[in-house]
Amino acid sequence: MNFVRLGVMWEAVERTEGTFDTAYLLAIDNLITKLGEAGIYTLVDMHQDVFARSICGEGFPDFYAQRAYGKHPACINWFLDLKLKDLYNMLGYCKNIKDYGYRYDENGWPLIEDCQTVFFVDYYTSP
Repeated sequence: MNFVRLGVMWEAVERTEGTFDTAYLLAIDNLITKLGEAGIYTLVDMHQDVFARSICGEGFPDFYAQRAYGKHPACINWFLDLKLKDLYNMLGYCKNIKDYGYRYDENGWPLIEDCQTVFFVDYYTSP
């Protein structure tokens, strides 16, 4: 083996808006250096799955995610979501994260143990 894909989460780098965790970045840098010294190439993967913690995912800091999807998130747009509601229900698509009945932590995020009761790919169709 001479290649590693190293997952780095933006939410771990920037825990509060505009403040970067230099200790985390230094640890990543040290790991990449050690891998390089051992002859192993590293691809840094700024990874995300299902966008952010607020919707049972990981990757984007939640303060940016909430700004991106806004106060009224949609699967496609409000008009098409309304027109396609019956199809969504039949297929199990466009289910709001609040409709799962999960418990929430002090940040307002669904508990990870509750999120893990559903295959994470299903959350990709959440608004």
